[in-house]
Amino acid sequence: MPCRRPAPPSPPPRPSPFRGIALVLALALTVPAAPAVAAGVEASEGPPGPLATGRVALVLGGGAARGTAHVGVIRALTDAGVPIDMILGTSMGSLIGGLYAAGFAANVLADVVAEVDPTSAAELLIPPRGGILDLQPLSILLDGLLEGRALADTVVPFYPVVIDLLTGEPQAAPPAPLADAIRASTAIPVLFDPVAIGDRFYYDGGLKQTIPTSLARALGATYVIAVDVTREIPYQPTNVQANLSRIFISIVEEYNREELAATDVVLDPGLREDTYMDFERSADFVRAGEAVARAELPRILADLAALGIPLRTPGDPHAGHAINDGWRARLVEARREVAVRPRPWNLGFDLAFDPAARGERVTPAPAPVASRLRFGIDLRDGPLGRASVGASYARSVTGGSDALQVRGSVRIDPDWDLFARGDLEFAGGAVVRAGVRWRPGPGWEIEAAARGPLAAVDGAVRWGDAGVALEAAATVGLDGWLRAHAEGRGAWTSSDPAWAGWELRARAFGGAASDATPLAERFSVGPATGLRGARADAWVATRVGVATLEVARRLGDGGAVLEAALVAPWVWAFVDAAAFDAGPGSPGAAWAAGFGGGLEGSLFGFVPFFLGVDLAHGWPAGGWSVGVRWGPGYPAPARR
Repeated sequence: MPCRRPAPPSPPPRPSPFRGIALVLALALTVPAAPAVAAGVEASEGPPGPLATGRVALVLGGGAARGTAHVGVIRALTDAGVPIDMILGTSMGSLIGGLYAAGFAANVLADVVAEVDPTSAAELLIPPRGGILDLQPLSILLDGLLEGRALADTVVPFYPVVIDLLTGEPQAAPPAPLADAIRASTAIPVLFDPVAIGDRFYYDGGLKQTIPTSLARALGATYVIAVDVTREIPYQPTNVQANLSRIFISIVEEYNREELAATDVVLDPGLREDTYMDFERSADFVRAGEAVARAELPRILADLAALGIPLRTPGDPHAGHAINDGWRARLVEARREVAVRPRPWNLGFDLAFDPAARGERVTPAPAPVASRLRFGIDLRDGPLGRASVGASYARSVTGGSDALQVRGSVRIDPDWDLFARGDLEFAGGAVVRAGVRWRPGPGWEIEAAARGPLAAVDGAVRWGDAGVALEAAATVGLDGWLRAHAEGRGAWTSSDPAWAGWELRARAFGGAASDATPLAERFSVGPATGLRGARADAWVATRVGVATLEVARRLGDGGAVLEAALVAPWVWAFVDAAAFDAGPGSPGAAWAAGFGGGLEGSLFGFVPFFLGVDLAHGWPAGGWSVGVRWGPGYPAPARR
């Protein structure tokens, strides 16, 4: 049964010693989790009712990715029978604490944390509105996982700590949907937009109350277990950012002694050297949290015995709750809701490198076809609802024609899109393509379209996950010509620690076109089909097969850059081989070899990106070429 949250009298708020300090905003990103400030807080006016049996409070601090250590702490405490009578949290502590308080078992919670990709929980706001990132997707995902529960409906009394944007004072979140209360408590100022609850706006309480022990005492706790996952700022006297961060931390710590002194036991998983953005290491952080909690259990058990607080039956009391069943299906449905939710006006940028390719252009002759750098903008959402319109300029970098592209799309259903695109080459020729795209299930995409002025219809079926991607496509001209191709690519990573960071990637491409297929619609054996190092339009073929083998190495786990991006370098080497039918007198086989490097990263831990460069040489009639790998995400299927 849901447990009612008590609402004790609030102590009068004490003026914050940090009000008016500009460093709070300037360093909000660089110091995402600071120790709690010894200041009065306001408790929200929740429904009246007695506290649960016992007076043990679990206080979970902020720390973004490091906060996943809270899952391990909960698992260790419940396995030992330590009662958890209330949970308070800030930032990531609110997210983990809120899910557990709602009834998720710790073991299931570990899977939930691993499944919820942070890149799906926030979106870049362009232009910024209240913050750089929009956290509304997180509310939708959490609401689906939590089955629409309110803050007052938790199994364990739960108090996410927030700061009122108007007064600047920390407090427990007011009555609200549980998902919105958690979102407000995780809304780091400047990085995320503040969250409206009623007629007030709130943001992450961790800026002033990372470990809100005083609030726990005000709520009736007689024993407080706190988990501290703050980061130690490196001592770098020549680094301006590090110096500012250390000065800010020292000021906060000076006003924090009373708050820390009021805590009975502080669990420190030892993650102070780990960046807050490294969500890929969540499993390691969970294990670290469990290890430190088990190490401190003798002390905790002795303290509880001295206070006369009885233990509970060892094991997680939430293991049998219905909320643990079907959460993956609820998450999938929530992701669909995220995709079609109404949004304000937003701008998107189109920046890509298009290698020389055929198939969507009309020219009187097969050459030359340009490799192009494409850049432009998209206008999305707002009055357009689920639609977008955009335009891009494609600048040739290989001596061919420049081009202009206009495009638009509308989402008519969570799984259906209508789209249209027009490409106009300045040297002559144009093509317009319009169609429909359907996503019948996770990883699947089916597309059908018509285009002209070469009257043709085409379709494609795609499937992919983090390690494998497959595609089959065909184009049929209304006067009888045909072109079809299939492609598969995959990546394999060894589980052997000795080979950590190494990845083996493979790609196979095969296609065939009828003899009646126009030259401009046949296969160009080069970068588009997978043979790097070939001259643009080196060979125009009716039948082609290309195989690529690539060995890649990730150099380290990545490092934080200005506390704004997590970046890891990659290097790779590859070999391409092609066999094709290019007509009488043309080579029937070619190969290429090369190497490259790039940077994989995530902005603030939420917005992934990748940028890489290839250098290749082809034989027998190829040459040196430079290719660019770029995208808002990791290059599938290598990483996502």
